[in-house]
Amino acid sequence: MHRLLFFLLVCTSMKSHGQDLLFHRTQLNDSRLGSRGVAIADLDGNGWNDIVVANQVDSVRLLGNTIYFNQGGKFIKSAITKNNVNAWSESVHAVDVDNDHDLDLFFTTQFGTSNLLYLNDGSGKFALGMAGDLATDRTNSPGACWCDYDLDGDLDVFVVNRDGEDDNLYVNNGKGVFVKSVNGPWNDNQGDGRSCAWGDLNGDGRPDLYVANFVRKEGGQVKAKHRNYLYLNLGGGTFEEQKTGTPVNEENASYGVTFIDYDHDKDLDIYVTNVSISDENALYENSGTGHFKKLKDSEATYEVRRPSKGQTWGDFNNDGHLDLYIANGTEGYPEIQNFFFLGAPDLSFKRVYNTLPAIEGHISAGTASGDFNNDGFLDLYVCNWGGEAEANDCYINQNQTNNWVKFQLRGTTSNSYGIGSWITLTPNNGSVQTRYVSRETGYGSENSTEIHFGMGSSTKIDSVTIEWPSEIRQSAMDLKPNTVYEVIEGKEIKPIGI
Repeated sequence: MHRLLFFLLVCTSMKSHGQDLLFHRTQLNDSRLGSRGVAIADLDGNGWNDIVVANQVDSVRLLGNTIYFNQGGKFIKSAITKNNVNAWSESVHAVDVDNDHDLDLFFTTQFGTSNLLYLNDGSGKFALGMAGDLATDRTNSPGACWCDYDLDGDLDVFVVNRDGEDDNLYVNNGKGVFVKSVNGPWNDNQGDGRSCAWGDLNGDGRPDLYVANFVRKEGGQVKAKHRNYLYLNLGGGTFEEQKTGTPVNEENASYGVTFIDYDHDKDLDIYVTNVSISDENALYENSGTGHFKKLKDSEATYEVRRPSKGQTWGDFNNDGHLDLYIANGTEGYPEIQNFFFLGAPDLSFKRVYNTLPAIEGHISAGTASGDFNNDGFLDLYVCNWGGEAEANDCYINQNQTNNWVKFQLRGTTSNSYGIGSWITLTPNNGSVQTRYVSRETGYGSENSTEIHFGMGSSTKIDSVTIEWPSEIRQSAMDLKPNTVYEVIEGKEIKPIGI
């Protein structure tokens, strides 16, 4: 035991490649939950990021889903409601379904139960909500992704299903009641979805849709790996499947997908995590018009070869470059390490081995990032589920160098949290950074609603520009680092106290 403690202390004090990447683990009174997905968001409006975990349920573990309310940096464990529904939950989403500017909770479930929607009263108290088709359809749903696909100012949702069952698009009527769209190229497509992502891939202003599929089965037996699907949004509620190009032609056992502008050229690239150790993870670089090139020489892909599921992108050392954390694990494998890749100025990635979240061995699933202690550095939560259901990990970032800035979006014409917005930041060092506002990350999980930028040693923000889905564009100049700003659509950008 003493040697183990010494080992952990050494690990948390290491540096990698001249840059701090220091974390310590905090205990959240976790039971052994068998967790799949996690969402990070301020649910009770107190200015601190809470944690919501989706848990699998079987005959042994009837624990239900869990919230950890953040009270000034201390987490208090809570059930979702007094009468928790025990269902095998896989993904969790903190979303404002009824545009009342608080975050509701949606869980996808499997094995013939209805997906679960809980409405927030604004104070972090939840009640099971009636949401039309979304909460009554009985599906086998590993994942979902939320977006205002029809640009009418509210969030709609696409739910992916497994084992050849049709995926479904549910359209919001503006009041949190959802009607299943009966038309779409996903009907009869016989997918095996695990996750999905929305974003404008071809620059026409309309969110497109990508689905990560696992395997093809015949008679209940696995026959081959599966290709992924890309549906282009033509407007007017119409989609067309794109069946050509590397992101949809390759057959991999895919689990997680994230749209990320890794190279800051203001188009969306695609990163896919694959669960077969014979597959590499894939980074597809966008030309700007929706044509993609697979980056075969990126260390974030070719040095992987692990059963990868979750992923979360962010600037964890606040140096101004996007980093990548990957959660690994599946049946039949021993506990294995997760991956941490640090981004560099030349857009390359370097795997680091000597930081705590990349040392501990687990069988992991979803992962997400957000600032838990309001110090301006991104922290990590990792869902573990292997063996006898391992405890999850909450890693608190201990770095103290480099500046940062965070933005909280408040839509007025667009959806309330600005999903689908672009933010362009120019620090006074001459660099340009971009973020596309999309909550889903990898598999089953969502990052914080706050949009975080690391700034390195920059001491001023020359400009920031926000482009909303409504096409409203607003800017500000000469902002201060190490500050949280609220952006009210079309009105003001103002610092807020935490």
